Amino acid sequence: MALETNSHVSRLRRFQPFQPDSAELIYEQTDPTEQSFRVSTLDYLEQLIELPATRLIVLTGDAGHGKTSLCARLLELLGRTPAEAAEAIRAQGDASAPAALTGHGRPLSLLVDLSAFETQPASALLVDLLEPPSDGVAIVCANEGHLRSSVAADESERARVITRTLEAGIEKGAVADPTFSVYVINLNYQSVAPDAKDGLVDWAVSTWGADRRRWRACQKCDAQSVCPILANHNALADGRGGDRRKAFRDLFGTAERTGAVVTTRQALALTAHAISGGLVCDDVHKRYGRDASDHSWQFPYLYHQALFGDLLTPQKRRQVAAFRALRRLDPGKTALRWVDDTLDPETANAPFLPPIPSGDEGSPKSRSAAQRESELLRSAIAFLRRLDYFEGTSSNRLGRLGLAAGDQFLEVNEGTREDLVKVRDSLLRGLEAVQGVHRPGDTTNFLVLDPAFFSHRSRAAVIAKRIPGRGVEIVSQNQQWIAAGNGQPQMPLAVEWSSRSVYVRLPGADGVVLPVQLDLMRFELLVRWAAGLSSRGQHEAEIRSLTSALAALAPSANTDEDIGVLVGGKSRTLTIDVGDRIRSGGE
Repeated sequence: MALETNSHVSRLRRFQPFQPDSAELIYEQTDPTEQSFRVSTLDYLEQLIELPATRLIVLTGDAGHGKTSLCARLLELLGRTPAEAAEAIRAQGDASAPAALTGHGRPLSLLVDLSAFETQPASALLVDLLEPPSDGVAIVCANEGHLRSSVAADESERARVITRTLEAGIEKGAVADPTFSVYVINLNYQSVAPDAKDGLVDWAVSTWGADRRRWRACQKCDAQSVCPILANHNALADGRGGDRRKAFRDLFGTAERTGAVVTTRQALALTAHAISGGLVCDDVHKRYGRDASDHSWQFPYLYHQALFGDLLTPQKRRQVAAFRALRRLDPGKTALRWVDDTLDPETANAPFLPPIPSGDEGSPKSRSAAQRESELLRSAIAFLRRLDYFEGTSSNRLGRLGLAAGDQFLEVNEGTREDLVKVRDSLLRGLEAVQGVHRPGDTTNFLVLDPAFFSHRSRAAVIAKRIPGRGVEIVSQNQQWIAAGNGQPQMPLAVEWSSRSVYVRLPGADGVVLPVQLDLMRFELLVRWAAGLSSRGQHEAEIRSLTSALAALAPSANTDEDIGVLVGGKSRTLTIDVGDRIRSGGE
């Protein structure tokens, strides 16, 4: 045999933006014939362009969601070859001429990058595309910021229908304006690990990491016994590979539920980096040439270590924003006794292990030796915890990521009614704790303080409103959209859907309901605050956001003669009597 170079590994490197030869993350630089994942949005677009009323479809969201790629795939569905579709994107992607005809013969115009135009020309172009010529249909791709500024620049206000539809999507899950001529699909709701089916991450891990046909060259390589890249493939492709791939996608799904927007580009970059460890075949060959029996250097490049970007500099990690979300969920940093008591490097199911401190030499003789041993031990424990997350039982997987209330969040999102009262009471106590209210025992109502007392600097605070607990609802995002709109929301049908939020619906004045949105991280924080956690400085931004939402519940004027106050966690009543005397009483 000889040392072999696997072209698939070289291609994985091109998906990583922190590598000098990255090129696969921008559609215009990719091979159009390469296999790709088909998202639900493509099927939805195919239906929309055939509806007679449809005039304009706007695809918006962060850069990297694959908006241009969606347009190219749509052209392929309309009869273009991949190469022809790529050429049409380059030549007619500015909406200067129709790029194709729909199945019913309507001309289809594409504007694949609204940001290519300054605000005023972009605004005029949007107005023109509201009524495409020859009874046609147009698709516009735009990031949300430039889209809003372009619409705002339209003095005729005809383009305002676009932002109104976008906001209706955020509030009610709608994608169409009332006339069904304008559609706005917000791809920030697109999930790489959707609820009901396999998503982009499942496809990428299976196709890139587990498909043995892409790894045949490695079976003839002399360095296969020391190669961490091949070890990653073997782990994802063997008999237990399905469980490991499931843990992989659960991690991405959890990151999305904690508030992170993981774009297609980011998901592919992270997956490619995890499978390859950031290495190419030449890197392994050089190590093999130095010492063919050395097994001490491979462990940081195994997929369950590389996924968290330890070997990358902070500057490189910032090029893929999702690294921050994954590192916040790092199981290597979560200490659970029932996990740590089972960790044993001698029985660990890993082809390569980190150096383990040995007690044979006795206690360290110097401070530097003690620090070195401490660092080795810390690294080994983090390695084993991460490995066990992918290798161990699938139960309480969210707890392994530091989210003790994660299962409750999922149950609410799935519509489970069991223990919903307990969850509601816990969240309400957490919302009180956000305001600085800590009351002993179980209570049947929820207190909203006067916003002037949200600073928590005094022992006493004025109670602005009391809300009975039975009047508060805890619902999923889909249920909130149904309650806010006039029917079933269309957003879950237009994108790869994952329900990422829970809403606390608080009754306000005149029958108006205030929905407080909680992602998984906020949900976790409220449950912990309800249990007594104090971390005001660390989570000041979250506290400000929640208290700002609760301030809307405070009545603008209090006409009651009695004033409710909270002193030392106990509720009291102040009454202004004759002669301006103030009397104090119990609750």
